Amino acid sequence: MATLTPKLAVQLASAAYDIQKPSSSGLYRFGKSAPEVDKAFQFDLSNGPIQGISGSMLARMLKRSTGFAAVGKGKAQYDGDHVIAIRGTASLSDGITDAHIGLTGGENNSLIHAGFNKTFQSMKPALESTLTPLLARSSSGTVHCVGHSLGGALAHITADWVKRRYKNKVFLYTFGAPRVGLDGFAIKTSNNIDRIFRCTHAADPVPMVPLWPFVHAPYQGEEVLLAPGQGISFAAHKMATEATPGYLNTANNDSWRSLQTQSSVNHIGVRLKYENRHQASFTSYWAEKISSGLITLLKDAGYYTAVMAQAAIGTGLTFYDMLARTLEAVAKASTVLAEQTKGLLGHMLTFARQAVTTVTELSFKFIRWVFDRTVGALYRSAREAISSVM
Repeated sequence: MATLTPKLAVQLASAAYDIQKPSSSGLYRFGKSAPEVDKAFQFDLSNGPIQGISGSMLARMLKRSTGFAAVGKGKAQYDGDHVIAIRGTASLSDGITDAHIGLTGGENNSLIHAGFNKTFQSMKPALESTLTPLLARSSSGTVHCVGHSLGGALAHITADWVKRRYKNKVFLYTFGAPRVGLDGFAIKTSNNIDRIFRCTHAADPVPMVPLWPFVHAPYQGEEVLLAPGQGISFAAHKMATEATPGYLNTANNDSWRSLQTQSSVNHIGVRLKYENRHQASFTSYWAEKISSGLITLLKDAGYYTAVMAQAAIGTGLTFYDMLARTLEAVAKASTVLAEQTKGLLGHMLTFARQAVTTVTELSFKFIRWVFDRTVGALYRSAREAISSVM
């Protein structure tokens, strides 16, 4: 029951991009420049990769499918294991970085990103027909699910489904993956998947979106921080580039133990003071801390349950309207809560690098404007990062 090494996992995630379209000769190739992959797994792409449909409504209507996943059989120390490597795609970038985010019920009956689920459902029949004869022979091997960026989100959904559909152990490895679902999905998948390696760069904006109430799994658990970083940079999301280390370089290691792990910010008791607002900066640390400050404020005011119920209905722009009206009501409830709201908004404006960071009113209109500035700043960075992949 060996885990994939960081080096092997990231090479598999990178190699998955090769299967989107065949070469000029009409053949698909996997891992042509990934030596670790060839040593550990054998891929038969004579019939092509597993196809999936993503992108615009027109692409879905015309059922324009492309190669999305490849299944490999283990050899050497991974004999008896299988791997599912799933590519990312820029065609879903608007779906992940747009405030109009839809929700749908996932395979485990919890709410997940609708765009991710549609692409997974388009892959699922081929995945099942490929995996069933392989895994029917042995339930002792481990299934490794790997992906970078949006491929990591699809690998997450796939890993949870594989674990529920088959009896094998399932390990998940993601690099720079976005959040997939609400807390129900995060909790269920944390308890279901046998091991999760969620690898990030500190400056990568994609793991920060979609914004709360979407959360990562492990729920308030650990991530593998492969590279530190100041601020938020779209280049931190790349697999490899001459200008930045890229995930291929930072994960170029044979041992997970030697890599740094860090716990997510604890979403308990973060109360932001207005006078400290200038301490905030456009970083992943402050993105998480501001999210925690919002959660704490809603809990202190007794609105958290109602807000989460609204989130289950939809997390589009109407959700932010509701959230702004809720904070307006919270601010009117007491002087203490008004100061806490003011502190949150002040930190949000500094985070979004707004020239005007002074909070003079706590009206719905102003609060909604602050949300627009904050959400817009982060989503623009994430959109640029996804569009620049490979």
